Amino acid sequence: MDWDDNAAHMAGDAARQRPALAAGREYAELTTRMVLSIGFVAFASLGAATLYVHRNASPACTSDWTLGKVSEILRDNFHLDSLIVNHIRTVSGGYFSNTHDCAAEVAEIRGDEAASGMAWREIRYRIVHQDESQPSAVTLELGNHVPLAAQTPSLWTRLLAYL
Repeated sequence: MDWDDNAAHMAGDAARQRPALAAGREYAELTTRMVLSIGFVAFASLGAATLYVHRNASPACTSDWTLGKVSEILRDNFHLDSLIVNHIRTVSGGYFSNTHDCAAEVAEIRGDEAASGMAWREIRYRIVHQDESQPSAVTLELGNHVPLAAQTPSLWTRLLAYL
């Protein structure tokens, strides 16, 4: 095989490889387009779900708006002021629910008194989402005296307790 034959042979190999390279590039471009399309649809769906929840779900038991309403009701209806709210928990109602039933403990701050010495009372409140033209409604019941709830230990402390 001489020099000219070798060059012609290599040119033929290159000509045969060009369609394979073009097909590889087209496949890569198609894959990129598909991934971008799927990502866009997923992002748009997440945005729509977030907007739905923001407009149609009632506020959480621990939201600033809810706690402000609870303080307002306790002040106006039960003449309690300067409050500490402790051990707030959701009794029923999920993230997508129109109502949340909540429970907590409340005490009125008086002078230089430790939290364990204060008169704690149980409260139960319900948050009901109304139509879009009206804000959510909060109803509250003030219960009996209860002892101060113990602080929930951290996950690390509970794991170490088992060792």
